[in-house]
Formats: sequence, structure tokens, C-alpha cells
Amino acid sequence: MTRRVWLRGAVLAVVVVGVIAGLTAYYSSESVPPCLVSGAPQWHAPTDRATHRYMVVFPERAACFFAVDDQSKLVGALRLPGARGISFAAQLQNDVAVRTSSGPFILGLRTGRLQRGGLVPFASDTLTVTDEQHDAMYVTQRGLLGFRVIDLRNGETRFVIHFKGFTWNRRFGPNPPSHGLSLAPDRPELWVLDAPNSTLHVFDVSALPEQPPRRVEDVRLTRTMSGSGSLVRSADGRFIYVGDDGDVIDTKTRESVANLEALQKSGVALEVDWVDGHPSFPR
Repeated sequence: MTRRVWLRGAVLAVVVVGVIAGLTAYYSSESVPPCLVSGAPQWHAPTDRATHRYMVVFPERAACFFAVDDQSKLVGALRLPGARGISFAAQLQNDVAVRTSSGPFILGLRTGRLQRGGLVPFASDTLTVTDEQHDAMYVTQRGLLGFRVIDLRNGETRFVIHFKGFTWNRRFGPNPPSHGLSLAPDRPELWVLDAPNSTLHVFDVSALPEQPPRRVEDVRLTRTMSGSGSLVRSADGRFIYVGDDGDVIDTKTRESVANLEALQKSGVALEVDWVDGHPSFPR
């Protein structure tokens, strides 16, 4: 009897130690930004005269720099200890303005320093993309698994597009559910993020404004979405970066070519190019 009690106690102790160790590892890894866990070097601005293109992702308290033209390789990181709850990032002259839960900050791209203040928009539930070639504006909204097409000539809603064959429970999923829009710069093609179904819907918009967008493909993401999501397209149109999922999608093959850990935990990203030693923000 004594031997059984001793064995049970020993097993219980091992289990408790294992659980504590597992939780310690989990919380310690969660407290460190993912690009720093990955061992990225400290970010330093390029000093040569060549052109460098980066997708900058903002997970909690960090900025992670990925080389667009080198298979989205992680090439640098900055620790941003004051930037908790990052919700939006935008160009501010030659630097980046970052909105956080405690207000706006300015990230100096040359120095890597974070300073309180600056002007940066608030994140919005309503996303819009203007397509002047087809006299259209594409709009997402709360409660709609799909998007609206507004006629720029008169401001009227021309079409309401639903993702046929896909469902959404608004009590559990993100709202709005379509939280990403991207219009191709070189062809009449609109990509829309369906966050509840972890899917990208691709539409041919060449027949607008007379005919509605035509869905041509559904691209399943490699991971289940962990948040409301976002879409950022590289300036040349080659890649789409999916926030809160991490996938980097080749827009020609419509397949994932990489998955970025930092982007799995963030929906905030923007492209920064270095040209002749100066930062620029492509549109």
C-alpha cells in the first residue's frame, strides 16, 4: 500500500512539473515578439544605393522586416516595448506612424527609435477600394459576408456580392467578416478576404459597371484565421500578404509560397522600399 501511494505521488509530481514547465515555456514565448524568437538580427537601414523592398509586419511590441524579393526572408527586427495593442500603421513623411492602445507613436526607419506622438488614422471596420477604370468602389461592411459595388458616377450601390456556398455565424466570427480588399494593379482582378472561412475569393471585375464581378477562384489559406485579418499587396502585384494568417500568396499561381510567423499574430503591415539610400512608400 505504501509503495502504491509513493508511486502515485511520484507520477503526480512529474505531471505537475511538466505542466508548469510547459506553461512557463508558453508564456515566455508569448511575451517575446515572434520575429525576435526567430533570431532575426537588429534592423539597420540600408546604406548602399541599391533598391531594397521590405514588407514590415507589426506584431505586439515589434516591427519585423521581410525581404519582398528574397522569398520573404526575415532580415531584421525592432523591439518596440511601448507599442502595445498595435491596430494600424501608415506613412508619416519618411517614417511610420503606429497607432496603439495607448495612442500614436512614430517609428524612425533610419534610427529604429520609437517616439510618442504623430498623426495616424484609426483602424476602421469599413474597407474601401476605388477602381476608377471601371467607375466602381468596393466596400465591406458589418453583417455582410461579401461586399458592395458602388457606382462612382452617381454614388449608388450597383451590386451586392455574396460568397455563395460559404456561411458565417455572426455571433462567433469577426464582424465585418470580409476584412480585406485588394485590387490588382496590372489586371481587372479583385481579391477579398473571407476571414470566417479562411479563404480568399478572387473576382474578375472587367465587365463593370454594366455586369457584376464574377468569382473565378476560391483560395484556401494554409492556416485557420486567428483574427479579423487583412490583405496587403506588394507594389508590383506579385504577392498578397494575409494578416492574422501569415500566408504569402503568389497572385499568378494563387498558391501560398511562404508563411510568416509574425504575420500570423498581426493584421498590421505595410511595404517600405529603400531607393538610393532613402525610404519610400509605394502606392
